[in-house]
Amino acid sequence: MGVISDLPTTDPRIGHPHKLTSPFSWVCSNVIGYLAPALLPPLHIGLFYYFWHQYSRHVDKRYCTCSCWDTVFKGTYESGIASYKHLYFNATGNTLKIWCLTVGAVILLYECVRQLTFLGLRCRLRFSMTLLFLSSLFSHYYSWWVFVNYWNDEFYSQWNHQLFFTITEVVSTAFVMRLADSRVKVTPSTILCIVGIALVHVLTSGTDQFVLNVVRGEGYMHQVMRDVSLMIPDLLHISLPVIELARAQKIRLDKDMRKNMCILVCIVVCGFVVSSLL
Repeated sequence: MGVISDLPTTDPRIGHPHKLTSPFSWVCSNVIGYLAPALLPPLHIGLFYYFWHQYSRHVDKRYCTCSCWDTVFKGTYESGIASYKHLYFNATGNTLKIWCLTVGAVILLYECVRQLTFLGLRCRLRFSMTLLFLSSLFSHYYSWWVFVNYWNDEFYSQWNHQLFFTITEVVSTAFVMRLADSRVKVTPSTILCIVGIALVHVLTSGTDQFVLNVVRGEGYMHQVMRDVSLMIPDLLHISLPVIELARAQKIRLDKDMRKNMCILVCIVVCGFVVSSLL
């Protein structure tokens, strides 16, 4: 991890293999890849602090205690009722799940950002797909945060519903990352998969919290910001891929296009039904 492959590839401009790496591109792609997962949580907590610091309570580090901590990771150094710590965690199965999810999320984010940076330095970046990836960062981060809280609070009533959104979002981002390389051909089937998933998300959100919190104005500011931040990427995933497809090839209502449109309708209908049942 963190080292770009040195395998040769063929550059169509010069017609022979060449080495893809350079010290500058290697350093930049790795540094930027590191900064993305390093900065997101502080920004998130900082935003929480902005909205909720007036409601938070003062913690007296000298006298506060915690009786919900099993103190296992402290070994022989501490047991029983614990004193103040900046971080507590219990040695449980859910803690292991949270750790594995977090490690996986950090690695994937690092690799995606590193790859996009590398493509940009090699002038092979498709900017519309890059914009889609950047717009989806909050959605993925929100999914990670939600699952961490589900396991941490042992609250699972919305688990299946959120899992559907997360899986489909990951599938969509996988297509986006593939198309981020300008050498990869834009095809109707790939574009329609991205658009179909986004349409499912928009329809599901439109019948869920978005209307209540945003349209009717019944949500708190942080709920409105969350729902808008989740809706805008889906709208971009509908419009930008269609524009990219139209630019890459002329869209004609031929037999293949009608077939793809039927597939798109099936994806949207089936996805909406499944998400409504979860």
